[in-house]
This record gives sequence, C-alpha cells and structure tokens, in this order.
Amino acid sequence: MWLRQVSGERRLRAAATRTAGALVATATALTALGAAAPASADAVAPFTKRYDESLYGDFVTIGNTVMGCPAAPADPAARCAAVGGGRGGGDTSVMQRVNTARTTAGYGSSTGRVTIPPGAKVAYARLFFGGNDGTYRGPSGARLARCDISGADARPSPGAPLAAVPVLSVNGGAAARVSTEDLVQDPATTDGPHHYTGEADVTSMFAGVTGTGAPVPVAVGGIWAPDGKGCAAGWSMTLVYKYGAPNAEYAPERRNVYVYGGHVLRRSGATTIGVDGFHHAGGGRVRAGVTAHEGDWNTLGDRFLVDGKNITEAHTGNSEGDGAVAPKAVDDLSVDAKEFELPSGAIPPGATSTELTFTTEGDTYVPSALALSVPVPDLEVTKTASPRTAGPGDTLTYTVTAKNISSLDYPNVRFSDDLTGNLDDAAYNGDVRTDLGHVSYSAPRIGYTGDIPAGRTATVTYSVKIHDPVRGDGKLPSDVEVQSPRSNCAAGSTDPSCGTAPEIEKPQPPAPPALRITNVPERPAVPPCEETGNTVTIADFSARKRTGAAVEWPVTAGSVPVASAGSVTKRGSVYVWKGDVAAHGKVVITQRVKASCTTGEATAITVTAGVPRTNCPKARRGGGDPCTSVITAGREQARPAPPQDSHRPHGSALADTGDSDTFLYGGLAGALCGLGVLAVAAARSRRD
Repeated sequence: MWLRQVSGERRLRAAATRTAGALVATATALTALGAAAPASADAVAPFTKRYDESLYGDFVTIGNTVMGCPAAPADPAARCAAVGGGRGGGDTSVMQRVNTARTTAGYGSSTGRVTIPPGAKVAYARLFFGGNDGTYRGPSGARLARCDISGADARPSPGAPLAAVPVLSVNGGAAARVSTEDLVQDPATTDGPHHYTGEADVTSMFAGVTGTGAPVPVAVGGIWAPDGKGCAAGWSMTLVYKYGAPNAEYAPERRNVYVYGGHVLRRSGATTIGVDGFHHAGGGRVRAGVTAHEGDWNTLGDRFLVDGKNITEAHTGNSEGDGAVAPKAVDDLSVDAKEFELPSGAIPPGATSTELTFTTEGDTYVPSALALSVPVPDLEVTKTASPRTAGPGDTLTYTVTAKNISSLDYPNVRFSDDLTGNLDDAAYNGDVRTDLGHVSYSAPRIGYTGDIPAGRTATVTYSVKIHDPVRGDGKLPSDVEVQSPRSNCAAGSTDPSCGTAPEIEKPQPPAPPALRITNVPERPAVPPCEETGNTVTIADFSARKRTGAAVEWPVTAGSVPVASAGSVTKRGSVYVWKGDVAAHGKVVITQRVKASCTTGEATAITVTAGVPRTNCPKARRGGGDPCTSVITAGREQARPAPPQDSHRPHGSALADTGDSDTFLYGGLAGALCGLGVLAVAAARSRRD
C-alpha cells in the first residue's frame, strides 16, 4: 500500500505518508475531501471525526487480515507465500479467507493483541473492518464477480457484505456481536475493484479491562471476505486509554486524541484532505495511526504527505497490522493498520491548519481510519474564598488561579466566573485584578483572557460585600468555566476545585424568654361532688414578649377554662391554650373543677408545656410539682380561729373536733397512702 519499501527510494511507505495525513487530522477535524480532488479519488464517505478528547493518555492501533495463502495449486500458493514472506512479487496473489479465531464458518476471522499501560482505563475503542466486495467493473463497464480483472470468479462469504455482523472477543471472553454503523460500499458504477467498509463502537466491551502492561488478546470474526485473486479483507482497532491524572511514565502530559472514519477510494493521482481549527503549540511527540485496505504488492508512487512533505515510517512498507497474532505475515496483502510518530516539523509550531495528501500511481487502496495524538497545553484551575464564612456587612474575597501544568505555552486562555449566585446577597466591589493577562467585568461575569507560559500561573482576585441585612438566600455560590479547551473546569465539569459556595453566617435569634407556670386549686379538699376553682398562671418575668407559647392539661368535670389572653380549645382528652405572654406580664386561666363523688378520691390536673424554656416540660416532675394541682373529695373541717393564748403546736391548722391530732392525721395519711398522689394534697392541707 502507501507505506512501501523497495530498493533505494522504494523504501518509501505510503502508509507512513498516510500516517502523516492522520496527524493532520489531529489538528481538529478532517473537514472533507478538497473540492478540487481528481475524479480518480472517490470520497464515497468523507473522513468524519468519531472521537475528540483531551486526556492523560494516548491511542493504540492494531489490526490483522482475515486472508491467507491457499495450499493449492502449487504455483499460486508459492507466489503468495513469497509475497507474504516479504520476498517481493509484482503480481496480484490468489487469496483465501481464514478463520483462525474459529468463529462463524464461511466468514473470516483472526486474532491480535493490544497493550494497555499499567493502571490505565479504556476511554474509547472503535473497530474498523472491510475489504473487497467480490465485484469488479471492467474497462467496458462489465460487472465482474472478481476482485481483480483477471482470474476466476471470487467465492464470497454468505449474504451481502454490509449485512454481515462481526463478532469480538476481548481478553479471552465470549465472542459477542458488535453494533455496526457507518457501513459503506463502492457504487457499482465505480471502475476497478469494489470495496466495502464498516465500523463499530466497542468501548463497552472493554469496560472491565484495566491495563497491566501485558498484551490483552482480542479476536475478531464474522468478517465478510471473498476467496480469489487480489481479494482482501481484514480489520483494525483504535483504542484510547487514559489516566485520571498525569502518570510520570505513561502519560506525563495531556494530549488531544482524534479518531476519524471514512471511505476514500484511491486509484491514481492525489487526494487531498484539508484540516483546520486546531492550534499546534509545537514540541512533544506527534503520533498518527492509519488503516487502509488493499490486495496486492506495494506500488512505487504510493505516498502520504503532510503540507506537501513526504512522510515515511520505520516499518517495512508491507501491508501489515500492528498487534497481529494469527495469522502473522510480513506482508498480509490485505490491510495496513499502523501507528507511528510524525517527523518533527511535519506540522510546524503555531499552525492552525494543514493538508493531508494520499497519492498513488496505478494502485488502488481504501483509507478507512485515521488517528492522531498531539501534546497540548493543560490548565489546572482552582477557586477559593476568604473567609470561608462571613456575616452581614462583611467583605468576601475570591481568588482564582489558572496554572499551566504542561511543558507547552498556552495561548489565548479564556475563562469566566459567573456572579449570579452572589448578587442577591452581595454587591461586587469593582476590584478585579490579575497578575498575568487581562480581566474585565460585564455583569454578572468576571472575564479573563491571556497567554499563560508553560509552568506559569495566572491569579485573579476580586471581592464582594455582603448586604446587611441579608436579602437573598444566604448563599454565595459561583463557579469558574473555562472556554479554552483542555482544563479541569470545562463547561459541565463536576470538579469541586472549579467553584466555591461560602455561606453567610446569620445572627442567631435570642433564646425565647423563660415562662414560669403555676397550677393552684382554690381549695385542695372539698366535699364529694362539689366544685372548686383552679387557676393556671403563665408568667413572663423578662423584658421581652414571649410569642407562640402553648400549654395543655387534662379535661376534667367542671366548666370550660377561660383565659385572660390567648385561646383555649379542647383537643380530645386535653385542653390546649395557645397565645403570647407580654413582657413582665402573665396570662391567667381559670376554670371550675368538680371533685370526685367518692370520698377520699383525688382529682389531679397536671399542666405541661409544648414549647421550650418553661418549668413544666412534658416530662413529669416529682413531689411538690407546681405544675400539678390536686383536689380531694373529703369531709371539710371547720377552722375557728385558735385562742390567743394557745400553747399548742402551730404545725396544724385544723380545728379541735374532739379527736386527737394523731387520729385525724393518721386517718388522713392512711387515705393518702392508698391514693398515692394524695400525699401532695395532705402537705398542702397542712400548710393551709
């Protein structure tokens, strides 16, 4: 094919030349075949970008034929073997498909291996396949069932070329059918041999693969292939690997990797592809990969040029696939699938466009895949805020650093910082500054432009003043977005280094005033079935009004409670009071409570608060609880005033009824012990 080697200058490789073209594609996009391309070059499907990514990694291209030499007749077999062994030959060989991967019968298959550096993941993998479709249009326009104008009719695989679905096995796994796309076949009106090509994104089939540095076996089968003179078929694969960060040994710098697919039929003359929209900073290795299909020996004049400069590569110039395992021939007479470095200066520093040219003199081949890898500047952006938290009226300073961590100068860096999330709570102070490049402010965005030399850092600072009082959501989020390619903060980035979201410290509201609650019966002991008054007092002794207070107590027989402020409602088995208590004020709630009709039985009423900072929380308190009133049904004793000269102990306030104190209090104590809670009533009665 195009990378050819013959004596003297015949060592030229058309493949290398094509490689250069692939490199050109690296620039940014293979736009299309030039409008002035001669009729001898048919862009059946112009090269189109399939993948474009900036990453810490690179690409690998491998491939293999699915054709081999026949065992008989002896003469054609010997000539084919001589050519396949790299011993030359000027004619077209008789070929037959092979099935070394032992996949679908009647179709071609072969094996290869791809080496992925230790620890690297597969970012992208694409399978390219194709060959002759077994037809040929002769000089008279006759359509022949051959791959060459001479020889017997070809014996094709079952079905049509574009209907066949290849299968792929990775790392010894089961072979699986791929999802084909970009299927192309030469028009029937095209003179000479006809070809077909197809592609498939096979990235998912490498999902569980992590590089170890050891070759990963792959097997490709189900390739439609015809047996016959000059027939060719095979496959190639371009795999892109990546690391999450620079790797000193295998990915020390960021690279832009491009993969293109197409179907360009080359017969004679030159085909030029224009590529533009990139910026080659210069320096570093530029690598290319290429795939082309052909079915004969090298032809002098097959070349590949970049910007008019002839490109050669270090291989033998034979048609062969890098990474081929079985079959493995010096010249497989079928598919070129190679990767190589472009010579220094092939694309000059500062170039933003280039031209790739394929030439041949009387040969026919089909370039179908190109890959390009170029080192590119790498920007690492970080944004911080100081202080991390601030209060109303404070000034907050933001710092954005943009460091060129590559060995290449980074021209025309552009990034912006959107302040929309700040401006509801703060005002921009109009003080943006940078120590390298240029900054501007066009509400609501800070903008930066400038050239950042290799290893240098551009620092941008600006500040905002927080409103007092705060009027927005109390948050100050903002993120840097880099418009230039190759950074950690491109649009949609989730890198936390690209933004910051300080929060405004809002003043804590003062604790609510404490409330003092008392619950006192008018009479702690009344005759059975009689009523007595009960008073709940909620007092605020502070200088601040207590709002939203709430207390509750059980519903008892008697009247509905009446409050001096707020409202009382009945909720099931409890009364609930809600309202405010004025500073230095109180709310009084009164009600009539009917005592039990059973002598000695007590009615306990416990008030609990549903708000904090009161002396009557939900948890029950012990004896002497001011939140509980107890009304006992019992015999009421008369209380005459004691004689002035009485020398009796003053511990009892009960009148002398003729019974001893011991008898009276002993009987009362016995009753209270039976009721438990009546101990509180007894104590209060003694105090009365």
